[in-house]
Amino acid sequence: MIDKYPPLPQLRDVDLRLLRVFLAVVRNRGFSAAQSELNINQPTISVQMAQLENRLKMTLCHRGRSGFRLTPEGEHVYEAAQKMFKSIEQFRSDISSTRGELSGELRIGVVDAVATNSNLRLHETIQRFNQLASAVELHIQVRSPQALLRNLLEERIHAAIAPFANVPSSIRLDELHTETQVLYCSRLHPFFNMDDSDITSELLAQTPYAARDYLQNWSPPESPQFMTRAMTGDMEAMVMYILSGQFIGYLPRHYAEQWVLAGEIRPLLEKALSYRSQFYLATRNDEKNIVVLEYRKLFEEPADREDNLRSVG
Repeated sequence: MIDKYPPLPQLRDVDLRLLRVFLAVVRNRGFSAAQSELNINQPTISVQMAQLENRLKMTLCHRGRSGFRLTPEGEHVYEAAQKMFKSIEQFRSDISSTRGELSGELRIGVVDAVATNSNLRLHETIQRFNQLASAVELHIQVRSPQALLRNLLEERIHAAIAPFANVPSSIRLDELHTETQVLYCSRLHPFFNMDDSDITSELLAQTPYAARDYLQNWSPPESPQFMTRAMTGDMEAMVMYILSGQFIGYLPRHYAEQWVLAGEIRPLLEKALSYRSQFYLATRNDEKNIVVLEYRKLFEEPADREDNLRSVG
């Protein structure tokens, strides 16, 4: 009987590189969408995918007017590649642990607009970790809470810091701190020169509002349903909406302070409409990577701040 496929070639560094490209293409559901993650253009991705298919002697995916989809062979290669890279990472972690070393990678995900958060002080944690494990290569990505949770479940990142809710049992959450969210308008908006007492529920309900696209089925406390006319998951884009004078919207208080001090924006009904969101450090419950465990310990150790971590995992 003649085999359907020729023998597989020995895996080389180039094959690992091509397989990483393939994983990124699958994660992003297409060649074009993978450009940002891979930092290479679409023609280069196409060439590298063709090289991988030629090496494996099989078609891994189809793309065209009907969209991107994996072949059955592509599904198997995707699953096998994920397992392989996880095993490689675990091997590196195990050997480093045996040698009493911390090496490899640490991939952290955070939401945007956290650099100005004096409670979180993520830069201090990065400093402490780098002093502890200078051989570890750090990667930080900024995404929405939903995207971070998905990346954590898919093992694309090791840890995530964000206001999470309704996570699966496979995820461990450690409380970090709460962040105050405040409703703002700009000096170009009619509300800017009005007293809070004159801003009624009826006025709010008729005012264009910029919403966060990752917050679903949510309405501010003691307020009408806002008239959503713009959406974003990015805090810098939210500032642009508010500064335009066409929308009101929520920002973290610490992030908005620079524009408040400059007289560009002002809070609205702060006592009545502000709310607090709980931030967590999220990791996988079955995590065995010593690098990740050491990073998590930094949040568990007592520190001279009021926001000491309390585990809820």
